[in-house]
Amino acid sequence: MRKFIILCALFVVGISSAQDTGSITGTLLDKEANDQPLPFANVLIKGTSKGTTTDFDGLYTIDNLSSGNYTIEFSFVGYETLTKEVTVNPGETSTLNASLGASAAALDEVIIKTTVKKESEVAILLEQKNAVTIQQKIGAQELSKKGVSDVATGLTKATGISKQSDKLYVRGLGDRYNNAYLNGLPIPSLNPKLKMIDLSIFPTDIVENLGIYKTYAPNIYGDFAGASVNIDTKDRPGKGFLDFSFSSGINTNAVRNDFFLLNGGQYDQWGLDDGSRRVPVFLDIPNYQYTSTDINYYPFDTSFNPKKRFSGPDGGFGVSGGTSFNLGEVQKLDVLFTASFSQGHETSLDGTEAAYNTAGESTVGIGFFEDVNRYSYKTNTTTLGSIGYRINSDHKLLSTTLFVNDTKDELKEYRGLSSEDTDVFIRIRRGTYEQNNVFTQQLAGEHNFAENKYKLNWGGAYNKAQGLIPDRRQLIFTETENGLVLGDATSPDFANNQRFYQELNETDFSGKIDFDINFGKNEDDEFLNKLTLGTFGRKKERDFEANQLNYNLNNVNDLIADFNDPDAILNENNFLAGEYVVLENLNPTRLYNADFTNYGGYANLQYQLSDKLLVNGGVRVELFEQNIYYRLLGDLETSDFRQNTINETFLLPSLDFKYTLNEQSNLRLAVSKTVTLPKFTEVAPFLDEDVTESTFGNPDLQYSDNYNFDVKWEFFPEQSGELISATLFGKYLDSPIEKIGIASASNFFSFGNTEYAVVAGAEIELKKNLGHLFKTEESVWNDLTLGLNTTFMYSEVTIDEDLIVNGVNVALTNNKRKLQGASPFLINTDLAYSKEFEKHKITSVLDFNIFGDRIYAAGSNGRGDIFEKGFGSLNFNIKDEIGDHIELSLKAKNLLNPSETRYQNQENIGQELTTYQFDRGINISLGLTYKL
Repeated sequence: MRKFIILCALFVVGISSAQDTGSITGTLLDKEANDQPLPFANVLIKGTSKGTTTDFDGLYTIDNLSSGNYTIEFSFVGYETLTKEVTVNPGETSTLNASLGASAAALDEVIIKTTVKKESEVAILLEQKNAVTIQQKIGAQELSKKGVSDVATGLTKATGISKQSDKLYVRGLGDRYNNAYLNGLPIPSLNPKLKMIDLSIFPTDIVENLGIYKTYAPNIYGDFAGASVNIDTKDRPGKGFLDFSFSSGINTNAVRNDFFLLNGGQYDQWGLDDGSRRVPVFLDIPNYQYTSTDINYYPFDTSFNPKKRFSGPDGGFGVSGGTSFNLGEVQKLDVLFTASFSQGHETSLDGTEAAYNTAGESTVGIGFFEDVNRYSYKTNTTTLGSIGYRINSDHKLLSTTLFVNDTKDELKEYRGLSSEDTDVFIRIRRGTYEQNNVFTQQLAGEHNFAENKYKLNWGGAYNKAQGLIPDRRQLIFTETENGLVLGDATSPDFANNQRFYQELNETDFSGKIDFDINFGKNEDDEFLNKLTLGTFGRKKERDFEANQLNYNLNNVNDLIADFNDPDAILNENNFLAGEYVVLENLNPTRLYNADFTNYGGYANLQYQLSDKLLVNGGVRVELFEQNIYYRLLGDLETSDFRQNTINETFLLPSLDFKYTLNEQSNLRLAVSKTVTLPKFTEVAPFLDEDVTESTFGNPDLQYSDNYNFDVKWEFFPEQSGELISATLFGKYLDSPIEKIGIASASNFFSFGNTEYAVVAGAEIELKKNLGHLFKTEESVWNDLTLGLNTTFMYSEVTIDEDLIVNGVNVALTNNKRKLQGASPFLINTDLAYSKEFEKHKITSVLDFNIFGDRIYAAGSNGRGDIFEKGFGSLNFNIKDEIGDHIELSLKAKNLLNPSETRYQNQENIGQELTTYQFDRGINISLGLTYKL
């Protein structure tokens, strides 16, 4: 009874005491990340030692405070310190919310103690300064400020990166030298010609930041020499949100001119027989020989007639949202989703496509075209879902689901002189519809043990990619004295009139496990050193099939045809009557299967040798096997496949040094060895035929070894968000792979291993507020920020004079020349203006980039190298955030509207012969985002 009375007394005293105290709670937001929660910031009661830190969602609580007035101090490394007054009443909880922005404090005081992903430019520079290895990132904030709508364009804002069509060049190294990752896991390409997925299909709406790693480290795959690009998708909603966005725009070329595409259903791959069954147009090869006289039905749903289309508006719409659910005291479920659709039109008129021989004469059987019209309609549909489960602060799981569907419908019309008869004009119409999609499911986990002494990271991904050309249609016409007739009157080649079908299916499984052992603490109780052990595996399989149906027009090619109504001749009645015949082109090279497996492990040690010197080194072991199963032209009658196999074990070391020169600058050094493996399509002897050039794979192609060297100095001024850096880099490529012209009657290319290549260059990067640069007081200069990055490169390839490709001595025109894709210079610059007043936050950016001429394809047999002519691009973006809910934007892209030009440098006749020339028009769009 006595104990019970004592307990009751203590309870009453506790209640009375609690009634005399109160608490403060609230949310701290990050101004630099569009008011997302700011985790792990300090919240202190000024003048005392009492305080706390914000949690993952920016929430904080300080309990057991006596009633009275308090000054609360909010702080976070690299951000301005904020103080606010609050009154605490007995038995009540006072709410005090706040937002922190970037400060002018020195970056040298920053120590990153968390692994929280950040979007702001300030946070990304903090991470870059403290990173162990050389890296560069572009955050969602910078992408939004510059009006960038897709990942590929966003990457071109980085030093040393340029874009040509759907290919990225990094330090002059093209597609085969680069890798793409999604949240640290590899993602396959949709285009059989490319190793790296066309990153323009990813809208920036899904991106938290883009990581660009131009030096090698053992935790990434060793098939690398240019860059590994990682897309970190958004995965944490922070506070709940729901945003709707709309945009509308025009392409100036498309709206000024009529817009045409071929008539017919782009998705239809099926025809009807007698109405009782559906039969595939995409026929199996070579097990089924197709001749139209063998059947009594019309199998085609699509037309050869062009149809005038409405060319606008461009733009699209999107929705994104997210929220968090508390599942217990510490457990939390984060849910985020985004979905978007966009479309765009482009028109290019009076373009040029041609090919020339040694004498500067057009060589292709179809001729020289200086009157080419191109119409293009593109769509993109993207959905992203992310579910994060936080068991506690030490254990997290994340599921990411992504689906992207990308389509392109293009019509090209050619008119030019036939090379068979230079007095005869011919016309060609080619319509191509492409549909590419990729589905990705990822699951990853992060686990910390023993107060962060041990850390386990793991992840796995399933990728399913499909690339379709469900119906490409091409017809050739000849201009005669009597009028226009179907077919090429100067050549009996049936293949010029065709329907073409292509399908690529690829599955890709990958996984990794990394285990960190942290050891050696400093006086602040922080770990200095880390040993990482990792294992990985990847399995990819591809099935590729293409088929071509050729039209034999011998019975109708004397009939006068209407260029815009060829269906008046090529219709169902004439088909069934046998007036024209459709033949399957039984080319066994249009079918191949491929697979590769890549697995192994790595070890890496990060060690602090002194207060200033940090060394990071390791080695990766990759067991690699790639198999291509294919047939050659002479294998038509056999069902046996030939096989090309690369089975190697690669030992790939790397070593990095980071020397802290002072509190604001670092000096870095990185050396490594990597490899470059041939792509499936470069090895498989698939004949890819365009109107003015054809490309054929080379089964004898081998991998190459790469030796890489980088040294970088970086300086972080006292003002946050600023950077000055300079980098020297060099690469030696042993037996590099290149696209090479082959002696042939047509403009024929293949791939070969040249002897060796050397690449060396310098990169300079500057981010500076003009007010700080000119040391002015508060003025308009303080609202302006200058960004500049430049790359200067030297490259040289040495080619064996006896180089043989596909059994043919190539006889290259130049045995020493620049590396394909290597520009002598790249320049990116932008001027940004940012100002807040009343309820408006104005941000505008004017950006410009230019590159020097670079080799598109190497010449042979006296033909000069083909160059892509450098040009400048100018873009403008302005955005007005009105209050908390509305955002308006105006974007203008390609303001200079330069011509995209290729030329053949024919030195023996002292001429530069244009082989390709188009302009894309100016794109202007208006956007509206509403935030609930």
